[in-house]
Amino acid sequence: MLKKYSGFLDVVEKILRVIEIGLLSGITLIMCYQCIMRYIFSNAQPWCEELSLYLCIYSVLLGISIAVRKESHLQVDFLLNFMKYSTRCLITAVSSIVAIAFMIVFCAYSISLIQHATGASTTLPILIRHVYYAFPIGSILLILFSIENIAKNFGEFRKFKGGALQKGANNA
Repeated sequence: MLKKYSGFLDVVEKILRVIEIGLLSGITLIMCYQCIMRYIFSNAQPWCEELSLYLCIYSVLLGISIAVRKESHLQVDFLLNFMKYSTRCLITAVSSIVAIAFMIVFCAYSISLIQHATGASTTLPILIRHVYYAFPIGSILLILFSIENIAKNFGEFRKFKGGALQKGANNA
């Protein structure tokens, strides 16, 4: 079951990586265009900064789920490094459960925000609601990837319960 779920998330992650490449490339090109227009032609375009900001919001909220899946997000792991491998797995799984609870609340509030967002972008022909869609999408993706982390870490905890085996140790 976990293998099928991980396979599904592999496909989702590949799609997210392609989207991230597009978003970051777009931000780079837009800001280069803005610099050329501002400093060479003295004709700054007001939409560039706003569009870059919106693309950055989507980039962060979509990219955080990839970081969570790879467990490469920013974290304070100083104390974890002194613990047994099984304990680290348990703490990581519990922290993922807490993150899921937070993301459920975040998703609910962001959906409420979308329902009440009636404004339009200042310089672009889009509604702010379209920018706010990044919040529930990002939180749902983070929940999906966190579920996989929980399953893997609880599995590792059960496998190495008692701390007799350390990660990377030979089972000879």
